[in-house]
Amino acid sequence: MKGLQKTLFIILMSVLCLQGIRHVHNYIYRYDESAVPEAVQLFETPKGIINQDASTSELMSEYEDIRKELQVLNDQYREEGRSEDERFNLRRENAELYSRQDALSSELHQREMMSEKLRDTWVFSIAGMVLVMLGTFLYARGARWLGTALAIPGLLELMWWSAPTFSMGGAQLEYQALLLNKIVLTIIALVIIIGLWSRVRKEWQ
Repeated sequence: MKGLQKTLFIILMSVLCLQGIRHVHNYIYRYDESAVPEAVQLFETPKGIINQDASTSELMSEYEDIRKELQVLNDQYREEGRSEDERFNLRRENAELYSRQDALSSELHQREMMSEKLRDTWVFSIAGMVLVMLGTFLYARGARWLGTALAIPGLLELMWWSAPTFSMGGAQLEYQALLLNKIVLTIIALVIIIGLWSRVRKEWQ
């Protein structure tokens, strides 16, 4: 049992420390402003035009306005009995509108995805903490193997959900919020592991 506990402690501490360093680095440096002048950024895509400070409701409102505008144009083409080839020109004639719609759709999707990840991070992490507490309780009551069997998956759950999350470039504010929460979760996991280790070492003395 001692060998297993020592091995787990070393692995968990090592992984969490590395994850914490990565989170802090990404949180501080990932979105520093580019040193390249705006005039030189010739290949900026429509996605880069999205105002990251705009609220999700504002972007959704703009997306709905563009969608309705394009729907009206599509309906007009349909009512006029345009051929498929002629209707294909609709996208080319309104390239900016379609590009803007695609950019908004991508940004909104990424914000939604990051919000879901933030929710899942805490739901499953809390479940992991419950397992750790239950395992610790059983361990203290003498059911050591059963307690360990519950505490280990709880700790692994904490490690998994505190692991780095990668960004596709959009939803920067949501990604920063997720990073901050993962930093907090990593600290909580470290405190829990150190507390468990201190308790186990007292039993060895």
